[in-house]
Amino acid sequence: MKTYSLLLFAGLVVLSSCKPKEYEVSRELTIDAPASVLFAQVNSMKAQEAWSPWEAKDPNMTREYSGPESGVGAKYSWTGNDSVGTGYMEHTELSEPNMIASKLVFTAPWESESTIVWNFEEGEEGTVARWTVKGSLPGYLFWMGAEDMDEAMGPDFEKGLANLKEVAEAIPAEPSFDVELTEVSARNYYGITNEVSFSEIKSEFFGERFSKISTYLGSDMTLVTAPPFSITEKWDEEAQMAKITVAMASDSKKPGTKEIVKAISYAGPALKITYVGPYEGMSPAYEYIFETATNKGYTVAGSPWEAYVTDPGSEPDSSKWVTEIYLPVSIAAVQ
Repeated sequence: MKTYSLLLFAGLVVLSSCKPKEYEVSRELTIDAPASVLFAQVNSMKAQEAWSPWEAKDPNMTREYSGPESGVGAKYSWTGNDSVGTGYMEHTELSEPNMIASKLVFTAPWESESTIVWNFEEGEEGTVARWTVKGSLPGYLFWMGAEDMDEAMGPDFEKGLANLKEVAEAIPAEPSFDVELTEVSARNYYGITNEVSFSEIKSEFFGERFSKISTYLGSDMTLVTAPPFSITEKWDEEAQMAKITVAMASDSKKPGTKEIVKAISYAGPALKITYVGPYEGMSPAYEYIFETATNKGYTVAGSPWEAYVTDPGSEPDSSKWVTEIYLPVSIAAVQ
């Protein structure tokens, strides 16, 4: 009995003398995706299920989300087998789109608390995603050191980063457009207006009408004052029909014909996007310009139009075609 007491006392002395050991594990990977995309994948607790390296270790793991879905206060709790343990993670600090810090707490198989930090740095070859955990081991795990933690956690971090890379690079890149508010002047123009089905809106549709206008203007083509353009007066998704005016601005004095009508273009404030690429890819630009008008509290004041800055006949590469998109907005709504 005395011997047992001495051994117990000695053990307690040893354990009490073992101070917590600090550790840090970090891995990084270059991912071909914007920092904003990676930030969103880590910021959303639910999105992490798609790439977390621990999801596959316990298919029966139970999860619970609390607080906001993302941002400071977003919290994810789980209960699982010995491979994943039991605990929770909570976002504590964010700097969009470059940094996310979280508190990671385990309650089983042992109690511990550490800090997770994600950093995203964009470069020429992509975004470097750096995943770091900092913490301290309890004294009773005195036989483990920083190298042991790196060996234990490093492969999981590498797997998680590889999963994140696969998920992020599969997300279509959101188009980025610069929208400017500009003042446009009225111009005389000659245009042909038709109601046409979506299936008929092809390069031939525009080419035929531009050719008719050019032929009508003849020598007055030298008086053309701007790139050829088209006005979308109606766009009916349900009926798959549109009303489009194909036009050329000119200072010609010709009166026009029954088909080729002479008119005056819109004058006033308008939002403008310069789009580069094939014509069939302009839908996101239109969505963005209308969304911008709504977000800024502007009122649409007329039909949008496209100005074809690049002549496809001179530049065969459609990825280089430049088109200016204009959306008239109400003067009263502009601050």
